[in-house]
Amino acid sequence: MIKNKKHDYIIKDTSSSRDVVLFILLNTLEKHEMSHVVLRETLSKADNLSDEDRALVTRIVNGTLDRLITIDSILVKFLTKPLKMLKPQIREILRMSVYQILYMDRIPDRAVCNEAVNLTKLHGINGLSGFVNGVLRNICREKDSDLEKLMTFSEEHIRYSMPKWLYKRLEHEFGTKKTQEICQAFLHERKLTVRFNTSIKSEEEILKRLSEDGVKAVKFDMQKMLLSYGISLEERWLPVIYELENVYGITQLNAFEEGFIQPQDPAAAVPCALARPEGELKVIDVCAAPGGKSIQIADLLRGKGTVEARDISDYKIAMIDENIKRCGLLNLSSKKLDALIEDEESLYRADIVIADLPCSGLGIIGRKPDIKQNIEPYSIEELQLLQRDILRVVSRYVKPHGKLIYSTCTLTGEEDEQNVAWAEENLGFKTKEMVKIFPGVQNDGFFAAVLEKTYR
Repeated sequence: MIKNKKHDYIIKDTSSSRDVVLFILLNTLEKHEMSHVVLRETLSKADNLSDEDRALVTRIVNGTLDRLITIDSILVKFLTKPLKMLKPQIREILRMSVYQILYMDRIPDRAVCNEAVNLTKLHGINGLSGFVNGVLRNICREKDSDLEKLMTFSEEHIRYSMPKWLYKRLEHEFGTKKTQEICQAFLHERKLTVRFNTSIKSEEEILKRLSEDGVKAVKFDMQKMLLSYGISLEERWLPVIYELENVYGITQLNAFEEGFIQPQDPAAAVPCALARPEGELKVIDVCAAPGGKSIQIADLLRGKGTVEARDISDYKIAMIDENIKRCGLLNLSSKKLDALIEDEESLYRADIVIADLPCSGLGIIGRKPDIKQNIEPYSIEELQLLQRDILRVVSRYVKPHGKLIYSTCTLTGEEDEQNVAWAEENLGFKTKEMVKIFPGVQNDGFFAAVLEKTYR
């Protein structure tokens, strides 16, 4: 039995993938915990699940969260009272079941309905099992008789399962066509992507190790993606990114345990690549946890120089240290430090400062779909102020003519281009390079700017 210590939600059958899904959705949607954290922690304790079951849990959880607004819009057509008035367990059982019925062809509708009824009874809500069965059977019948009618919605944002305000905001900033491309990309199922640490092992040797683990690796064309945004990189700075197939848990791979690979989206690897580091450099990475960019730049330096990964808490430093230990990069260390507090010893000492700062995360909705449920319009303005407060401090660590690499995993002008313009006007920097990468079927959305400290 697995229980959330904060709440009364329990996995009553740890061998049931659907019960695990229900537990994760309850804690994510009812208690507003971060889905990727709940998913990871729950699966780490679910010893009774096979690799295939773990993959199924991940698919249903992420799919339900991806399509939540669409699913709820469909459900309300078949309910006689508001969705919010249902018991939390019933609400989430219906949501996860509708996702399976409409978006997972390999699972027969009858099996989905039966699983939902059994799950309702498992949690002691026998009196509502007929209600659950009736709602789902009605949805199945309409799906079979008139799918087009079932999937017709009053507004476009529902079809793309986006909050109305957010859809309209993106539409205002990027236009209707681009917004629809972005939203469609968010709904595309993502493969696991990793960056090869080629200073530790060659690309060929890492591929051999992955093959020994039964993993299929397909190379991502970084150069093609960057050129489409007008960016050209020499081979030595180009991240080596692969999509992995047949992976049910990356921590089980020898290539991961030995530090040869690091989970990283292609777009997330762009900021450090644009830094073009070489030689005996001093690099400071603020807000660094879990350390992906710190590892990348240490890898690019090929053992030279020093990279210091900083973050605010013991928990985050522990994540960084775990990755440092696993990868064994001797030019990489960690330091617990709040980015808002000035470190006098670092003033004007760094050749490069990596500032991948807290943001609204709109570019990574495809990987963290609960962002859509949690983000509020006012959050963006608050985050812009936080980003500027951090930049005001950490920009002072950059040497004259050194580089500040500012990046976010979001799409808003306030958090991206406006902050770069503000840094130029207020902090004594000149923009050398800037790119906004939009979400695609193979990559997240990301923003990166290379700022050079002017001498003054």
